[in-house]
Amino acid sequence: MHAMLTSTAGTARLPESATGAPTATSEAPSLPVGVAPPPPDPFGEHLRDGMVMTGATPHRLLLLTFDDGPELRTTPTVLDTLDEYGIKAVFFVNATRFDSDSPRERAQRELLKEILRRGHFLGNHTYHHPELTDLDYEGIRSELLKNEEYIFEATGGRPVLVRPPYGAFSPRVARTLAELGYTPMLWNLSTGDTMVRSADEVASTFLRVLHRQERENGEYGGIVLMHDTHSWTVEGLPRILAGLRQRNCELAASGQELYDFADDPSVFFRYRGDTSPETVTPPTQLDPAWLEARQSVLREETRLRCGAVASRE
Repeated sequence: MHAMLTSTAGTARLPESATGAPTATSEAPSLPVGVAPPPPDPFGEHLRDGMVMTGATPHRLLLLTFDDGPELRTTPTVLDTLDEYGIKAVFFVNATRFDSDSPRERAQRELLKEILRRGHFLGNHTYHHPELTDLDYEGIRSELLKNEEYIFEATGGRPVLVRPPYGAFSPRVARTLAELGYTPMLWNLSTGDTMVRSADEVASTFLRVLHRQERENGEYGGIVLMHDTHSWTVEGLPRILAGLRQRNCELAASGQELYDFADDPSVFFRYRGDTSPETVTPPTQLDPAWLEARQSVLREETRLRCGAVASRE
């Protein structure tokens, strides 16, 4: 079973960065009129030296993440679904799936490039997928650096984000990750797709976890753990997304904040500075102007979509 680490620390207001996503470092310099901001680095260089990311937030903002791939049978369908909904995600990959010259693994190596081509992010999920808390210092380094090297050989980039398998985390693991330049990303929301075996269960588990986090912790959004290696996850993903769209119709009618999806993990990032490597990010409070700008567009899209649905019924 995957462990979850949830922050109960105080809040922090995040300024807006040059990419349009709120960050926790400093105000970004203004750009000349007509000059587009640079795209975020899909390997997460802008996320280096961060606190442990958990996704805790009182806002209805979600970041989808997928572990254990890439998988030739399932990952392409996940990518198509994300394209259909206009969502960007983070894929935490294991090089044991693409480190040989077999036809299948060569194809899965190409999938890494396709993930990047479609605008998603890549993260390190270790080579053999062990519990890092069971390894010594050299073992942790070996798992991460070997995986990183295969990712670099396939894509030309080295990821900054890392997800410890099973969420196994400790001060020793945190110190080692920081020494290697990684920012850990855990999660506060899950679909339970390692424990269920149907699309309906994937969707219902996500909603149950989401509602529990709302009720118990005041967290209305966050980082969602999924696995792009399971057929039931592939089938459950569009049900989750369609359900959130429908929920937005109800929220819009009552004037509440709508569910949105982060375009960049920096929305949940906070620079570590002089704090210890195991320091967890405080719950993310979004910049009000940034939030309102996104919500305004989303409300109009939701009004048009929900009105079209109502007119057909």
